[in-house]
Amino acid sequence: MKILIDIKHPAQLNLFKHLATALKEIGWEVLICYLQRGKLPKIIEKEYPGFECIPVGASRGSKWSILWEGNIARVGTFLSLIRKHRPCICVAASSAPLALACRLTGTPVIQFYDDPERKRINAVNARLSNRIFFPPIVEETSKVGIFNCLKEWSYLSPARFKPDPSVLGEYGLRPHSYIFVREVSNQSFNYYDQKADIVGSFAGQITPDMPVLLSLEEKAKSHLYPKAWMQLKEPVSDIHSLMYYARLVVSSGDSMAREGAMLGVRSIYCGVRSMRANEFLMPRGLLEHHPGEQALAPINTYIASPFDADGQGKVRQAMNKEWDDMLEFMLEQIEAFKK
Repeated sequence: MKILIDIKHPAQLNLFKHLATALKEIGWEVLICYLQRGKLPKIIEKEYPGFECIPVGASRGSKWSILWEGNIARVGTFLSLIRKHRPCICVAASSAPLALACRLTGTPVIQFYDDPERKRINAVNARLSNRIFFPPIVEETSKVGIFNCLKEWSYLSPARFKPDPSVLGEYGLRPHSYIFVREVSNQSFNYYDQKADIVGSFAGQITPDMPVLLSLEEKAKSHLYPKAWMQLKEPVSDIHSLMYYARLVVSSGDSMAREGAMLGVRSIYCGVRSMRANEFLMPRGLLEHHPGEQALAPINTYIASPFDADGQGKVRQAMNKEWDDMLEFMLEQIEAFKK
């Protein structure tokens, strides 16, 4: 039994990490395809040891590269790979090039996604795929299925993630005594309409007596942030433990803001996109959306507030009881659709 998994983004890498391992353990041959984008190749090399990993296309930041290298050219490469390896099924998270190659070769393909706002590409993926699955933020149809959680739960649930406090030693930090900041690049499809360097625009006004760990996607822009901030270098050994033990997570990208909230840490999303996936999580009181410099006041307020460690554990256990086991859900769908 062979399966091909397409990964275009670090969040997708984490989404499919436990799935790939579980499939391999029960006898599947797992082929990992990935987009050459930023630090993703190096992170793939670290996080997927023992798997056959093949680069398929690239994204170098320009609109032309995203269109041609990141989409059109990938179709031909996927066609060649599918004809060579003959997988029983393919899996992705919003990959129209893979879905088209699967349609042309008669190969089943299912997708797991959480961004219904991208209506056009979702319609293409639904048409080309056997089924596409979303959190309960859309209506179920013959082509659209539902999983009762957010996709990040596949690697952040208490069943999959165990925080390791020893990672704090590398930075000389104590639990809940620092903030974690993520600044994404706007040179990708999702963030092209977003102002660059959102956190950088007000970083100097954040309360200076609180240590900051900075996850910066565009390393060349480190001069925009206070010199005292500690910059992470990818691949990071255990980034989610660093987030778990933070007092506050601040992110200009939506994925990491949701991750922080699912780890039980108060999180502020300061990007511009309004997303139903975020709204699914906001009622729990851990995720807030404050675009741009509107985030500064709540950031400084929460820095000054004590951290509720007991509440962190309780909210994670509550989500664990209410939500699906995402890994088990994906395994069930693969078994249902394989040839």
